[in-house]
Amino acid sequence: MTGIPQRLQFRLRYFIEHDSVDDIAGGANDDVYMSAVGLDSSSVKIGPDRKPVADLIRAAQIGDVSDNAIRGAWRDQPHPLIEFDLQQAGDFPRTYTVTLFIVEEDNGDLVDDFKKLEEMVGEKIKQAAQAAAASAATAAVGAAVGSAVPGVGTAVGFAVGALAGLAYEGVIAAIIELLEDTIFTPVPVTLTAPDRMSIGTQPGVGSQQSLRVREHGADYEIFYDWNVIEIAFPTLRLGSEGESVRKLQRLLNGHVPDLPSLAIDGNFGPKTDARVREYQRRVEITVDGIAGPQTWGMLTGGELSQEAASGAPKLQQGSHGPAVRKLQRLLNARIPDLQQLAIDGQFGPVTHGRVREFQRRIAIVIDGIVGPQTWGQLTQ
Repeated sequence: MTGIPQRLQFRLRYFIEHDSVDDIAGGANDDVYMSAVGLDSSSVKIGPDRKPVADLIRAAQIGDVSDNAIRGAWRDQPHPLIEFDLQQAGDFPRTYTVTLFIVEEDNGDLVDDFKKLEEMVGEKIKQAAQAAAASAATAAVGAAVGSAVPGVGTAVGFAVGALAGLAYEGVIAAIIELLEDTIFTPVPVTLTAPDRMSIGTQPGVGSQQSLRVREHGADYEIFYDWNVIEIAFPTLRLGSEGESVRKLQRLLNGHVPDLPSLAIDGNFGPKTDARVREYQRRVEITVDGIAGPQTWGMLTGGELSQEAASGAPKLQQGSHGPAVRKLQRLLNARIPDLQQLAIDGQFGPVTHGRVREFQRRIAIVIDGIVGPQTWGQLTQ
């Protein structure tokens, strides 16, 4: 069996209140509540105006995290605060950033506290991510509206992580003026993944980490980890059978729609072997007819991620690779009245003819070469 990473969790594992705000003042401890927002760098997408836009993941409020009834359970069952979808299309390296919100309750409305934090701090995070992505705007030429901005993973992670401390000072001051509870400076934590398949080997994944929060006279220690959830797939080859083979056959039919559909019979025979080899050839991985980690990984998200990362290079007859596959998908979508192109990553005579037909229909130079003008028209 082999595991294909599907989801990444940021989990809380314990909380220690070394000193609280009210310990310093000589009063009783107040309740400490937490929440967070998450940003996957591949969720920074190309908006309708061709400018980057960022989407955040919002965690539910939890608390009182200083209560043993809550934090004690995390030792055996860590609490997933934010979860990221590792199958989301986009290129690598990719960053995953969780920004923690901490509030010590005094007399205010906690719902309002976290709403304000999400609104004001969340907007600051979005602005930082979008500014980082805008600096790579040329890489977005040819990318479809709604697709991930290519080549901005580590830049986005750095920009959001750099918001710690003084960058939040004015925002938090403005929030405190509106609220009656103690608001702590948000704490960003970032994990960088060079690629999807090796994310489980990165520092901090699967091992407990800690961070200290010292502010307003309080001293808190938060224990957390990053956890990868995998779906296990067996290695399949000629002679294999069962439900996993049926899943493989369905995926192959979806990814190679221009060839006759395989029977979903759960038997890995010569036809399935030939289709696996054809798929492997198309996505330029080892052609051996064996559905192992590399083939499963491409079928379950790697293929589209690879295409999203390919940018918009100049293409012409003889070109090959993920950018050509992306071109072929776009041509199929823009000229649905003609027979669908094979998504094979090979810019041959048929793809050349289809590019020329597209150029003729939109009245631009008909040369069969895919440059900025053709990419721009394809992705409008």
